[in-house]
Amino acid sequence: MLIGITEPLEFTFLFVAPPLFAVHAVLAASMASIMYMLGLSGNMGGGLLDNFLFLNWVPLWQNHWPTYLMQIGVGLSFTVIYFLLFRFLILKFDFKTPGREAEGGETKLYSKAEYKAAKAAEKKGAASADDAGDADLYAPRAAGFLELLGGADNITTVNNCATRLRVSVADESLVDTSDAAFKDAGALGIVRKGKAFQVIVGMDVPQVRERFETMVNTKE
Repeated sequence: MLIGITEPLEFTFLFVAPPLFAVHAVLAASMASIMYMLGLSGNMGGGLLDNFLFLNWVPLWQNHWPTYLMQIGVGLSFTVIYFLLFRFLILKFDFKTPGREAEGGETKLYSKAEYKAAKAAEKKGAASADDAGDADLYAPRAAGFLELLGGADNITTVNNCATRLRVSVADESLVDTSDAAFKDAGALGIVRKGKAFQVIVGMDVPQVRERFETMVNTKE
């Protein structure tokens, strides 16, 4: 909302409920069409901070405030439509969106990942206090992903984009085939392309990648 990056939000339902993404596409196209028919056009493809406020609303409000009030009205109207329609579909078809998974589904993998992360933290005595604090947040997920991807010896390359941990492996048969297992370890989803895997983490993927690479390099 603030900077126009919607990918992490969309990934919360894209893989667990693809029909919701189809509905989202239709609603987004409908909103864009309605705004165009109302004459609401311009450079408005970003978020509040990087586009709307400083490139549109603040400098142009004095002469174009009726247009912007109409824009806000359309946005709020579609917010209500999104909420009501998504809520109906999620409850109607029992989509397992975040927070609606079966109870206890995370227990086994999460506790194991936390155990491995704790052991890794004990071996890294040179880490600073701040880094240790961050490790409590990110290391469990990194350890869980590493285990599911076949262990440190199976990793050949590691990098990331804005929201995904991109990993290449030596032997894809060693990678866990369950998408649910990756979600239990803290991922929003997993994309598989031969020996290339994309673990959808979210905006904190740089911190998770840092812990992940440390574990790979030290074979923890």
